[in-house]
Amino acid sequence: MSSTSTGGFAAVAGQFRVGSVMSKTFAILGQQFGKFVLLALLPMVPILLLTLGLMSGAGDSPAGIGFAGVLTGILTFVLQTVAQATSLYGAFQEMRRQPFTIGESLRIGFARAVPVIGVGILVGLATGLGFVFFVVPGVIIGCMLYVAVPACVIEKKGVSASLERSVALTKGYRWQIFGLFLLVVVIALVGALVLAKIGGPGVVGQVIGFLWQVVLTAFSAVLSAVIYHDLRMAKEGVDLDTLASVFD
Repeated sequence: MSSTSTGGFAAVAGQFRVGSVMSKTFAILGQQFGKFVLLALLPMVPILLLTLGLMSGAGDSPAGIGFAGVLTGILTFVLQTVAQATSLYGAFQEMRRQPFTIGESLRIGFARAVPVIGVGILVGLATGLGFVFFVVPGVIIGCMLYVAVPACVIEKKGVSASLERSVALTKGYRWQIFGLFLLVVVIALVGALVLAKIGGPGVVGQVIGFLWQVVLTAFSAVLSAVIYHDLRMAKEGVDLDTLASVFD
């Protein structure tokens, strides 16, 4: 069994461990927290502006409130997907112990924005359809497609090829990915509930909720990069420098 290590981030061929993934994710995010939050924030600023604007203009009209909710939901989904793409370069550079800039990360992420949005839409539709029937199919589909965005950005694959690649990479490790997904959900819900109590239902609460959403997006982006890296190492023995060479 071979292993590869770059700096303090080691992976072992044939192994994919939840504890290792989480520890690396927190380490990477903690070392460059400001940069990753900024990378998530910049693509998502329109969400906050739209939310605040619709809050002031929708009034008490049920139709206005419903429209605001749908529009905000769609925009959030699209821009969170783009924000994930912009953070992948930084996550890989940090794993390599190499410097990265906000500008370079945004350039690389936005260069793949169109196929990434396509991937995000199909993942959302497939997962949502699974949840419509029963919760379990939705969870399974979500785990199967968890690394579709990293595959799209890192391997520069098209939309359908990115989905197929994610299905292949996650095969045999979906229970572990489900465990990671569950941890993220718990963290997100607990944080949201606590902050909702602090901020209340007004503008302050909306801003606090948005900032928490930004932090979660940054965390999820780094997590997906680490999962993708560890899956490639576990299944294919590909080392970190080889993976990240697409950015050089």
